[in-house]
Amino acid sequence: MKILLAYQWCQVGGVESFMVSLSQALRAEGHKCELFFFERGPMERLLPRDSVAHFGDLTDCIKLVRSQRFDIVHANSSDWRIGIMAVRMFGAKLVITAHGMVVPGWNSTNCEGFACVSQWQAEQQKVFTDLPIHIVFNGIDTSEFAPSASLDVTQLQNPIVAWVGRATDTVHKKIDKLAAIAPALKRAGIRIWIADPYGPDEVEKVMPSVAETLRPVVEFWDLVPKENLAGFFRKVAASGGCVLSTSLREGLPMALIEAQACGCPVIGTDVIGVNEVVDPNHGGVLYPFDTETEALAALVIDTLRDRDGMQQRRQLCARFARETFSLERMVREYLDIYQEALAPGRKGRFGMPLRVAFGPIINWNDYILRRWTAGLSLYDVSLKLAEQGEGDLSRRAARLSFLTCPSLYARPHRLASLLRIFLRPHGKPTPGRMGTQE
Repeated sequence: MKILLAYQWCQVGGVESFMVSLSQALRAEGHKCELFFFERGPMERLLPRDSVAHFGDLTDCIKLVRSQRFDIVHANSSDWRIGIMAVRMFGAKLVITAHGMVVPGWNSTNCEGFACVSQWQAEQQKVFTDLPIHIVFNGIDTSEFAPSASLDVTQLQNPIVAWVGRATDTVHKKIDKLAAIAPALKRAGIRIWIADPYGPDEVEKVMPSVAETLRPVVEFWDLVPKENLAGFFRKVAASGGCVLSTSLREGLPMALIEAQACGCPVIGTDVIGVNEVVDPNHGGVLYPFDTETEALAALVIDTLRDRDGMQQRRQLCARFARETFSLERMVREYLDIYQEALAPGRKGRFGMPLRVAFGPIINWNDYILRRWTAGLSLYDVSLKLAEQGEGDLSRRAARLSFLTCPSLYARPHRLASLLRIFLRPHGKPTPGRMGTQE
């Protein structure tokens, strides 16, 4: 099977890590698997050397799928806005995974398979689609992410609290909550490590007071390469410490799974995404997101001082991660979805939800946000392909643009461009621009 994993961004994040892990595992199973990113970014230099990665716009992606004849293109639900559904024009089947967003546009007319990485997303997504929704938890290599063979709990001193993520994400990650309790943790003899791909200088640009508070009390604040991440978590566990999550919400946080697999307990916010991977019945600790600063500091300190309890948490969370979030299980479930997508006559399981079918009438703003954005992207692609002399591709993209958002062509100049694309003989390019892009 030939599989292309695609994503708009190439940042150092959970989706990119998911793509790398899945691609390596699929290749190990004997499948051809390559990566495609629509923007370059810092993750590019961290990609494994044996990975084949492509970079470009949607026209480049379409041409790659056509020339290489990929069977499956596997993309993110948020890639809707760039018009990723266009990769189906030459027979490739499109499988979508929602990693943290609920996107109304996906249904059996524009993709063949849909998965969510968490239960909360599946519950919210199902009202927007006629496709069966598969819940596929993110998986990790449990041979790499595993507890240390030896841990002498009698020698533990100065536990470490580790915070992992993109600290510059001020909307979701909320590192300011760590900053608020950091002085109290430091006074209690607790060390603080931050694994952040961008470092304190970038945080200072967006949250100067947070950076000013954390710099004097944080021992480590830097990128931890993927190959060193398991060792990072094992050191935190060996100190008698934990990972602290302060997120407002998550899709399904890979770092928290990886930490627990290494025997490093997690104290996390009781919010969607986090509470599906941090379980008090399996060594985790959850606290309300709005917990007051003093109460949160006390919770962390008291939890770490309970050494017998922490020893039990280390064992429970490692077993939980190993049994629930294995890479082998994730790969097997995605291969089943790919095979299902390739099956002849693949259709939706039930009729289109009314809120989708009558989107322009029921919720015009949502229609504009979702349909208009994707339709406009496909319109721009059709113009670019026409200018490149790709007449057949241009017409296909234009048709898909019209089907995605017919109201887009209420603008006379777009309608004129559409007509020129379909009426031009032999797909020859027209000199100059074909229409105004907005």
